[in-house]
Amino acid sequence: MAAGAAANVPAGGAAPRTYWATLPAVAEPSGPGARARAAAAGSDAPAPAGPAADPGSGAPAAPTLLAIGRYALKRALGKGGFGAVYEAWDPLLSRMVAVKTLHVDAGAEARAMLDPLFLNEARAAAGLSHAHIVTVFDAGMSPQGVYIAMERVRGRDLRQALRDGWQPTPAEAALLVRRVADALAYAHARGVVHCDIKPANIFVTRRGRPKVLDFGIARVAHRAALPALEGLVAGSPHHLAPEQLTGGAVDARADLYALGTVLYELLTGAHAFDGDSLEQITQAVLRGEPQPAHERCAQVPRALSAIAQRAMARDPADRFAVAAEMARALRRWLAGAEAPDAPAQASAQTSASASADAHAPGPGRTGRRRGVLAPLMPALLAAAAWLARRAGGEPAAQPAAAPAPGPTGTARAPAGQRRGGTGRGGGRAG
Repeated sequence: MAAGAAANVPAGGAAPRTYWATLPAVAEPSGPGARARAAAAGSDAPAPAGPAADPGSGAPAAPTLLAIGRYALKRALGKGGFGAVYEAWDPLLSRMVAVKTLHVDAGAEARAMLDPLFLNEARAAAGLSHAHIVTVFDAGMSPQGVYIAMERVRGRDLRQALRDGWQPTPAEAALLVRRVADALAYAHARGVVHCDIKPANIFVTRRGRPKVLDFGIARVAHRAALPALEGLVAGSPHHLAPEQLTGGAVDARADLYALGTVLYELLTGAHAFDGDSLEQITQAVLRGEPQPAHERCAQVPRALSAIAQRAMARDPADRFAVAAEMARALRRWLAGAEAPDAPAQASAQTSASASADAHAPGPGRTGRRRGVLAPLMPALLAAAAWLARRAGGEPAAQPAAAPAPGPTGTARAPAGQRRGGTGRGGGRAG
C-alpha cells in the first residue's frame, strides 16, 4: 500500500479494500497553454498529489487527490447501479473528463468474466462519434476494475430535469426524442445496441441538446446470466421492453420501445406503465396497455401520441422497424407543427393578390396591347421608308410614335428620330 494511504489502515493492522489508487507525482500544468486549457475545461488544474505534512503531528497526511488509471479524481458527479461517475483531470492531455467506474459486487470468477465484456462494450462505444452521443475517450483496467473516461458535459440528465419541474412542450419533446432516435440509428447501424434507454441515460446539455450515455454497458447485464446482475436488469422496469423482462431475444427494437416510453413521459409527465411495486410495474409492462398520451393529457397532439404508442407496442414486429423510421416520423410531425397555419396563410395571400389585381388601373391590359403592337412596328417603319424612296424625295415628317418596348424592355426610338444614326434604317433616303 502506498505510504499516503497509511492513515486508512485500521488499528488491527489489516488494510481495508480501497477502491482507489493514490496518484503518484502529478505535476500541476504549467505555462499559459496548459492553464488556458484547464480554464476552458471549466475547472482549475489539480494541485500536485502526494503526502502533505501535518503541522500538529509531523506525520504525512492523506493525499489530497485520488486516482484511477492516469486520471486524478476531483469530485463525484453521480452514482448508479453499475458504479459511479467522477469529474477527473487527465494530466496527459491537460483536460477535464468524466470517469465512470464499473463496479459490480460479484465473486472473483464472475468479475473475471464480466470485466472483459465491459471492456469490449466500452471499446465499441468508443468507436461511436455522433453529436448526440457522449464521446468515449479511453477505457481500461485498473486493480479496482474497469473504468471508462468520457467527455465532460455540462448540464443535467433528463431524469433530474423532470424532477426539477421541467415540462417540455410537445414540440420540444418531439425534437429531443428525434435527436435521440438519430443517435440510436447511427449506433444501431454500427452494431451497437444500448439496452438501457431511460431519462437517466439521456443527458441534456446547457444548450438543450441531448447526449446518450452508457452505450452497451447494460447489454452486458442482459447477456450475462449472473445472480449478481439480476437486480440491475430489473431495477428500472418502467423503460424495459417486455422481451427484456422475460429473457427473450433482444435487438435494436428494444431501444425504440424504451425511447417510446421516454417520449410518453415527456408528453404526459407520467410513466406509461406504473404500479405500487416492482411486480405490479412488471405485470403492467407484460400485460397492460398504456392509456394514449393524448387521452391522458389534452394538450398532446393525436399524431404525436400515435408515434409514442407505436414505439411502445408489446410485439416488436408492431414497432418501428428501425430507429431511422421513428426519427423520420418525428421529423415529419415537427415539420407540420412548425407551420400549422400555412394553408390558411397561403389562401389569404392568394385572395389579397387577386383583390389587388382586380382594383389595379389596368397595367396588365396596357401591357397586352403593347405586346400585340410591338412586333408590327418594324414592318410599319420599313413600309414608310419604302414609300418615301418611291416618292423620290424626303419623306414627310411623321408624327412621333409612342416608344414600343423591345424584348428586354428597352424603348425603340421612332424612325424620324433615328436619322443620321448607324442602325438599321438610319441612312438618308435615296
